[in-house]
Amino acid sequence: MTKGIFTYALLQYHHSQILGEVLNIGLIAYFPHEQRLEFIYPEKLIRLKYAYPNVPEKTIKSYFRYFKERIDNLNLNPDLFLEKDLEIGLHKFLEKEFLAPDASALQFGNFRTSVLYTPDIVKITDQLYNLYFSVFQVQGSNQKRVDESVLLRRYKKYLGDFLNEGTLSTAKNVFLDYAIEPQSNAPVKFDIAWKSDTDLHLVKPVSFDLLRPESIQRKAWQYFGQFEDLEDFATRNDYLFDVILAKPKSNKLSKSYDNAIRLLGKPKRVNLIELDNLQSYSQQTIESSLF
Repeated sequence: MTKGIFTYALLQYHHSQILGEVLNIGLIAYFPHEQRLEFIYPEKLIRLKYAYPNVPEKTIKSYFRYFKERIDNLNLNPDLFLEKDLEIGLHKFLEKEFLAPDASALQFGNFRTSVLYTPDIVKITDQLYNLYFSVFQVQGSNQKRVDESVLLRRYKKYLGDFLNEGTLSTAKNVFLDYAIEPQSNAPVKFDIAWKSDTDLHLVKPVSFDLLRPESIQRKAWQYFGQFEDLEDFATRNDYLFDVILAKPKSNKLSKSYDNAIRLLGKPKRVNLIELDNLQSYSQQTIESSLF
């Protein structure tokens, strides 16, 4: 299958075949570079129930559970859907494995191919969720997300505030765009690094201000795997990974966030900094790097 692309299909609710009324209520995406499927759907069907008060909500949610379980199993056993099985197209694959075409209300439609503009599947799926399902959000959809760029800008601002003179680029023992090179691996880049009296601190902003618990879980495992792989290398070279965190805005995601930071905190060379403590951490950066 062609590399550098991903394909997806919208799961649609057809209330009336005669009237042709359609609402998007789910999405299945396939990422060939990881041989991975993702199922995205809104937790609440408020928009659908508002449009059609008698909609069979329990039936639709049972389909959601089935699709999610089926995709989880396929991702655990990718040999069950080898790349050649999807060369005929996502359309035929979904007809075979998930939902045969008929006159029922649930159908797959609008099959699309898009450029894989980033290898970060979490980022792509969250953007797809925002595009198609943000209208299902009861609240908070109009709040601006705190992403990694926001965390980095805030950290740099605090650093600048604590500098008595000069600029961040000329500060002693503070390094911009720092890269480490683990043996036989590609370089790993960090936006900022700073030297204390005992360690070199490698700063990585990681935002969990996401919309879905599975996005938080996947992102946590992604960074946990990276830090765990680098743990021995970091120990030998006196590196510390300082992770600046952003919480999800929704209180419903608090448990997912707590699980994520427990996982990220397991590697011995990881130090977690929540947004509320960023100012004091920034002061520590400047004060410690002066010696």
